[in-house]
Amino acid sequence: MSTPYDARSGPGDPGPGESYQRWRHLQEQADAEHDALLVSDAERDQVCRRLSTAFSEGRITSPELDERTSRALAARTYGDLEDVMAGLELPVTPSYRPALRGHRPTQRGVLPRIVFWVVGLFTAPFILGGGAMVLFADELGTLIFGLVMLTLFLPGVIALYRWAHPRT
Repeated sequence: MSTPYDARSGPGDPGPGESYQRWRHLQEQADAEHDALLVSDAERDQVCRRLSTAFSEGRITSPELDERTSRALAARTYGDLEDVMAGLELPVTPSYRPALRGHRPTQRGVLPRIVFWVVGLFTAPFILGGGAMVLFADELGTLIFGLVMLTLFLPGVIALYRWAHPRT
């Protein structure tokens, strides 16, 4: 059972505003701890390569490249590298991904997922029945009918899944 946003769910439970504030405080604390982690030489080199790419694409000027490169080579923490990369929207590789706080995967709302599960619930018997017919067919007509059922329903459910759960 859900409660209104301004109502508390029980005695002593924090309200939604308090829960958000607590979550936000913990998030900032985790970000600060991450920013304080030391970086490796390989990560500094990777940032320098990214800066060179940004220069070749015309995103930064030559003096800015020199200044950012020297800051990147002197960087000791992830926070320092984030400051060097500020304002540059470049593709993220797995080794530098943890340093980017603002990067979030593409997410759709709840409605596409609900649509997927409702459609999946209604098409599951046809997909399962078609699969059973293909696996256990003792005559050609049953096998063909099972293949037709799978051909009609399975691609739609797969496409709907990919729509409701996009890849990043």
